[in-house]
Amino acid sequence: MDQQKTHRTIRKFCDFIERSKERQAYSDFKEGINKGLQIAKNTFHENAEKFVSFDFDKSQAAETQRLQDKFNLIIDSIVVQEKPNHSQDHLDGIYAGFERSKELFGEFIKDFDNA
Repeated sequence: MDQQKTHRTIRKFCDFIERSKERQAYSDFKEGINKGLQIAKNTFHENAEKFVSFDFDKSQAAETQRLQDKFNLIIDSIVVQEKPNHSQDHLDGIYAGFERSKELFGEFIKDFDNA
């Protein structure tokens, strides 16, 4: 896999995430969403090689679903430790951010497929 394609893919998904973050997160929940999206972005970056080697010339629907399932599994395996300075709203927001990142990944794959 060429390094340039990997970097472009990472950058493109990071842009998807950044555009979805709350610009003015005035609540613990919204701050949590941003934190969850950031964790998902970092997780994608760490695991990018698992996602950039796909081939849409095969079965597009099957490959898209396989990638979505793989991303969802990775995100679902993340456990956020409760910290004294995190309210329950903040923790709920983190998990909401994880769910939003799954939706964004689906949009990313569809957009990438159309490119």
